[in-house]
Amino acid sequence: MPAALGAAFLLLLAEGAPLFYWGARAPVIAVEEAPGEGVEARIQEVHAALDKGALVLRLTFDRAVREATRSPEGSPVSGRLRATLFVDGDGDRATGLAEGPADPRTGADLRLEVGVIAMGEDAEEKRAATALITVTLAALQPDGRRRALWRTDDASSPRQVSARGEWLELRLPLEAGVKEKARLVLSLPDRTLDGRLR
Repeated sequence: MPAALGAAFLLLLAEGAPLFYWGARAPVIAVEEAPGEGVEARIQEVHAALDKGALVLRLTFDRAVREATRSPEGSPVSGRLRATLFVDGDGDRATGLAEGPADPRTGADLRLEVGVIAMGEDAEEKRAATALITVTLAALQPDGRRRALWRTDDASSPRQVSARGEWLELRLPLEAGVKEKARLVLSLPDRTLDGRLR
């Protein structure tokens, strides 16, 4: 099998399964700027829905998620795919994080962080070098203190973390306690954008 075809086949195998049917659902948050040209992947849209009591998210990046986890040589790298999303699970800004009335994060009950950990090759274990997409969900106190609720990655939880093309889909655990009027706040390096679950 030619090397290019073999690489394409491995990439196809790495694609995750869809976690939710989004149809023509509009994004909750849309970033109105051109895709970045740097090495770090940037979020363009956030879709969200409640499904069987769980919050399902689709984060759309400006490039393929798996591409963002690899260097031009194909080796896995950390830090090229990051996202931070705050969730005001009850939609009430009077409860949760207290950052002041002008800060969209005020009222957030949860902080969701997405990142990448590069795992080196292990010849003894016959394991190739890989990049794990990691997800951490933490409960927030009004003063900003965090308590970890859930940590996982796409290798150990493919039904909760799934990368397909430029999309990263997440299914948060039921204990996150997100309601129908929840607010989402995307934290970008220079600003925050918010939207409400539809």
